[in-house]
Amino acid sequence: MIIETREIQIINSFSRLESLKKVYGIVWMLGPILTLVLGIILGVLVIVWLEREISTGIQQRIGPEYAGPLGILQALADGTKLLFKDNLLPSRADTHLFGIGLSIAVLSIF
Repeated sequence: MIIETREIQIINSFSRLESLKKVYGIVWMLGPILTLVLGIILGVLVIVWLEREISTGIQQRIGPEYAGPLGILQALADGTKLLFKDNLLPSRADTHLFGIGLSIAVLSIF
């Protein structure tokens, strides 16, 4: 029985797909994780925005609506301020342990 050239091409195309199986597996694993993280981040932004808008209505004051469209940039400005804020380090604290503790707290959230 002689295998035709067309059949060999089909067999070779399947072997190429086999080598990409791991890549597809990683993509299918990271896709839902990234979707979940993005959903959580957007949810937090919406909750912060709603809290600010409701607070301004209750307190009858100017709200965050002047920071970008509908005040969306206010949450980003607050996050940036928090990132670049000065770290307070107690005088007798171990600096490495203090940094590791902060990293553990942030990583456990994610």
